[in-house]
Amino acid sequence: MRKNYTYPAVKGMRDVFPPEASLYQRLESRARKLLACYGCGEIRTPLLEHARLFERGVGQGTDIVNKEMFFVPSKDQAEDGRKENARQMVLRPEATASVVRAYIEHEMDKISPGVLRYYYIGPMFRYERPQRGRLRQFTQIGVEVLGSALPMTDAEVIIMLEDFLSSLGLQRLTFLLNAVGCPRCRPGYIRKLQVYIGGRQSQLCGDCHLRLDKNPLRVFDCKQPLCRELMARAPVVQDDLCADCAAHHAAVLNLLDRAGIKYQRDARLMRGLDYYTRTVFEVTSSDLGAQNAVAAGGRYDNLVAELGGPPTPAIGWSLGMERILEILPREPDKSGKPFDIYVVSPGGDAIRTFFKVMALRRQGLRIGLEHEPRSVKAMMKRADRLGARWALWAASENPEKVEIKNMATGEQISLGWDDLPRVVGK
Repeated sequence: MRKNYTYPAVKGMRDVFPPEASLYQRLESRARKLLACYGCGEIRTPLLEHARLFERGVGQGTDIVNKEMFFVPSKDQAEDGRKENARQMVLRPEATASVVRAYIEHEMDKISPGVLRYYYIGPMFRYERPQRGRLRQFTQIGVEVLGSALPMTDAEVIIMLEDFLSSLGLQRLTFLLNAVGCPRCRPGYIRKLQVYIGGRQSQLCGDCHLRLDKNPLRVFDCKQPLCRELMARAPVVQDDLCADCAAHHAAVLNLLDRAGIKYQRDARLMRGLDYYTRTVFEVTSSDLGAQNAVAAGGRYDNLVAELGGPPTPAIGWSLGMERILEILPREPDKSGKPFDIYVVSPGGDAIRTFFKVMALRRQGLRIGLEHEPRSVKAMMKRADRLGARWALWAASENPEKVEIKNMATGEQISLGWDDLPRVVGK
């Protein structure tokens, strides 16, 4: 890292070079392949959204809205002619609200009625303290299923996530599962929780004092030791579930049991966003520190209507790619060496060699070619360092011939340019 550089990357954001970028690519490729098997199609939403989308959807009492959004000044005029609030635009901190906004705005319930399954892969932005596996710009893979309230959909979404994580060869993961009720049964539980916390309010941290007023369920998400100790003895929502929520939860558990999914029931798992109803879940890794969640999700049956759309049940999950890469086994790169061929000598006609190489690249061969003159010895060292399979000399006396050397065996072959795909492509 160059010291005292004038234009460093923004704090909490980082550059990714090869070969690390290939790890992202392999993870993304595996996700696309598996999620397509579940009938999910990709959706891409803008990085920039109106702040009010998340204030309404995610919730005013959440850390995301209160502390973590990146605001972007807007120069647009409001409909009434006044300048819009300079804090009205934000870089998206999460994608569920964006997907729901797109679903409503484009009337997907009318264009494609029925259950819709989407996945997304892309950057999110949260203004928080950078730490291991947690950046201010981070990448998420996520799934959203809209249009089904059935327990079987909950089970399908959870199994989908388990299938993906298992395909990565991850070890020491724990699936946590809970039911958080619905608008019918949760108010009674919240009143009971407020009574419990109210008599112990002096034990809460400053943030939890604010959470208690806006949404006391958020106190469960606090990481402060005293708050965690207090909430460990708090009433649990399962005791107040309505008959429908209890039946839904039991059906989900039954399906997961029959599918052989290993999970732990966590009565105090609430998740950090206001839109969740009924099923919530989280996956943690013992290979990470205090911030040990690698994936999470849940049902949000009221969010579409809350944001101005038709009543639409929905469920989804997301995972942080940086968190996954922290614990991902470093398997060999099966995509092959960086180069099939590395040109160590262009011969007497460098321009002709240049166009021959262009033609071979169009046929799918990975070929390294440098234009600055260097010695054959230096180029051989570079070909070896870059992992090229073959080194190539263009013949000076016969422009149609080349010499190639197998970098692993030392075997040398003389052949024509047109024969290279047949020999090298094996």
